[in-house]
This record gives sequence, structure tokens and C-alpha cells, in this order.
Amino acid sequence: MRSGKWMQRNDRDLVSASELAQLGYCERVAHFDWRYGAKRSPEQLVAQDRGNAAHDQFYKDSLAIARASERKGRCFVATLALGERAETSALRAFRDLYLRRTAPGRRFIATYYRLGPAVCDLLSRHPRLLSAVRLGLVLVGWMAARAVARRLAR
Repeated sequence: MRSGKWMQRNDRDLVSASELAQLGYCERVAHFDWRYGAKRSPEQLVAQDRGNAAHDQFYKDSLAIARASERKGRCFVATLALGERAETSALRAFRDLYLRRTAPGRRFIATYYRLGPAVCDLLSRHPRLLSAVRLGLVLVGWMAARAVARRLAR
């Protein structure tokens, strides 16, 4: 279940995409509906329930993916450079919440899994290069953590 600010909002504070589209259709009708309450057809109510259920399921799936990402996965370079810390978990969650959902993201993951062990081997033989990668991964991990937090806050 969602928590925080989301639960404190009133439904009248939110504007749906349908309401915005309706503004383009007829501003007077939209204002009338807002002021006196819209009269929805049974079909619209079913569609609204279906859309709400889909959004709730997406949110639940995102939480499950994020929790699964907290367990150790195949983040070769991040694990080598950072060890098990918050940035490594954030990178895993970003992989699961963003990259796995698109075909280009899945190709990136497959390429990374194929090349990751060789990159780790190279980095383990060059400590200065590993230090540079570590600094970059801390920054990327911080950005990934912010993106994941934004996605889960929806």
C-alpha cells in the first residue's frame, strides 16, 4: 500500500489525463463536472476501475522487483569496485526497474553480463583504474538510487 504524501491527498487535488483531455473538448463541461461532480457511465466506471487496478499492480510489481534487487545479483564491476553497499543495491534496482523493461536495456544487460567478468579481471590487475571506476560508480549509484526512489514513490 502506498504511504506518505500520496495517502494524504484528496482525490479532488489530482487531475487525471482524461480530465485534461476533456478541457480541450469543452472547458464549461469540465468546470461543471468539477464543481457538481461528473456523471460517469457504467462503461467509464469499469474502465476507470481497470485502469486503477493496472496502476496498483504496476506499483506492487515495482516494489517486488526493488526488494528482489536488494539481494546479491550479477553486478560484477559494481561488486568488485564497491563491495556490497547501498550504491550496489541501487544499481541492481535500477537495472530491474528501468533497464529490464525495455529491449535496449535488456541488450545492455546481456552485453554487460558477457563482458563484465573480463572487465573485472582487467580492473583487478590495475588498482588505479579500479579507483577511478569506483569514483564513477559512486556517482552513478547515487543517481540510480534517486531514480529508483522516484519510481517507488509513485
